[in-house]
Parts: sequence; C-alpha cells; structure tokens
Amino acid sequence: MTEPQKTAEASPATPTAADLLAVVTSVPGVHAIEPGLGTALRTIDARVRRSSARTAHFGLHIDTAEGTALVEVCLDRSRPVREAVRDIQLALRRALAAQAGETAAEVTVRVQSLQR
Repeated sequence: MTEPQKTAEASPATPTAADLLAVVTSVPGVHAIEPGLGTALRTIDARVRRSSARTAHFGLHIDTAEGTALVEVCLDRSRPVREAVRDIQLALRRALAAQAGETAAEVTVRVQSLQR
C-alpha cells in the first residue's frame, strides 16, 4: 500500500487567509474583497501545487518567505481612499505580527474599484 500524500501545512501560528480576509473586511470603508488576475492565478497555482493553501485566497496572497502581503479590495466612498488603504495596511501588519511574529511585513493594497 502506498502512503497518502501529505501536503505542506503552514505552522499553527501562521494566520489563515480566511482570518486575514476577516481583518480586511472589518476596516471601515472596505466594501468587499475584489480579486484580480494576479491573486487568482497565485491561488490556483498554490492549490494545484498543494502548497501554502492556508495563505492564498482569491483577493489575498501572503508570501511568508519574503514577508509580503497583497490584498485587492473594493472601497466605498464613505472615507478618503488614502485613509482606508492606510488602515488596511495597519490592520494586516498587526494581524501578521500578532499571529506569526512578522513585524516588518510589506503590505500592498490594490484598489480594484470604488463603490458608490
């Protein structure tokens, strides 16, 4: 009999993509997660390769090796875009630092659209 193939799992301290998406959508001014082509392809690649599936999701990509995070969002016009983007970056940095100890994570926010 053959052994079942084991997938590479992130350590328990690493936040999951679902946890981080909840952090992002709780920021005032964020209407929704709006995945673009880049995160969609990275997510499909991670799922096909069965690697880092916990940190890849449509609209969010976390690269723990390089200490980077990319999130793609749709914002509403309830507050200035710069303030919303700054708050998203701070919230993601705090979540990564609290759960994984990555204090110097580089967070990129792509605003895909503005909701009226």
